This record gives sequence, structure tokens and C-alpha cells, in this order.
Amino acid sequence: MLAKPEAAALPATTAADGSRAQQKIFDLGRRARLPQPVVLTEAEVNALLARHLVEARGVRLNTMGVRLVGGDRVELTGQAPLRQLLEEAGVQAIGGVLPARWLDHPLWLNVGARVRVSDEPRRQLRLEVEDFAVGRQRLPGRALRLLLDPAAVGLLRWPLPEHVERVTIEPGRVVIQGASSR
Repeated sequence: MLAKPEAAALPATTAADGSRAQQKIFDLGRRARLPQPVVLTEAEVNALLARHLVEARGVRLNTMGVRLVGGDRVELTGQAPLRQLLEEAGVQAIGGVLPARWLDHPLWLNVGARVRVSDEPRRQLRLEVEDFAVGRQRLPGRALRLLLDPAAVGLLRWPLPEHVERVTIEPGRVVIQGASSR
């Protein structure tokens, strides 16, 4: 569980990537129709996540990143100290028997998810967890909700404007389509 997972490197991001992504999302929410698809690159998504969304939503994960694999699949990574994960799971008493250096050691969390648009209870983008691991140790997907704070779990659902019909994940990019962009 303490080992760093084997994963491809995330793209380097800049403040400009984050600003571009923010502007695209803002424009998406403002429009009543999408004349053409809105495309976010992997760098833009990572910059938006790291520079804007994680802090704004109060997520307590470090080194957050996302890979846009394709086939409507994403891979999310993040780090959290073992102490924090034990607290979130409500088993912080276990920490009393572990060495302090273990408790402060950051663990890598890896989530593989499929993206889909849902209308229940309202229009939203949902990330349906298929794979979950702490370090290289695979765990059931349901364990994710036990080990992460509600703000981090909240990253698995995003409200969408009614005019967004489809969101697809292609290698390295997200394509958002409205009814009028087909």
C-alpha cells in the first residue's frame, strides 16, 4: 500500500491551461445551445482540477491528477497521509499502534471510472468507479466512499446544464456535445 503505483506521467500544466478550461466551462454554462462541441484537453482538465476545483471544493487530497484514457474512461490519482484515511474511515484508533512515520506517509489513491451522463435526480456527469487501489493494493470500489472525505467523493458527480447531451472521453481529451452540435 505504501508503494507508488505504476502510472503514466500526467501532462505538465500551466496557469493558461486552467484559465482556458475555466473559460470553456463558463461559456458552456452560459449558452442555451452548443453550436459545436466543447473540447477540453487533458492538460486543461488537470490544471482546472489542481488550480481551481480541489481548493474550491475543500478536497483534502494532494497531487491530484486525471488521465483521459478513452472509451469514456478516466483514471484519477491523488495522495493522502495514512492518518487522514484512517480518520475518514472512522478507525483512527488503529493509528495508535502504528509508527508515526507510517501515519504521516502519503498513500497513492487510484480510481478508474467510466463517465456517463445521468438525469437522476438531475442532469449530471457521473463517474462510475470500476477500479480502486491504495498504492498497488486493489480494493473494492465501495471502499472509496469509506476512505475519502465527502468533498473528494463529490468529485465523482458534476451538475450539467440541460443543453448538454453527451460527454465522451477520448484519449487525451473530453468532448462535450449539446443537442445542436451534432
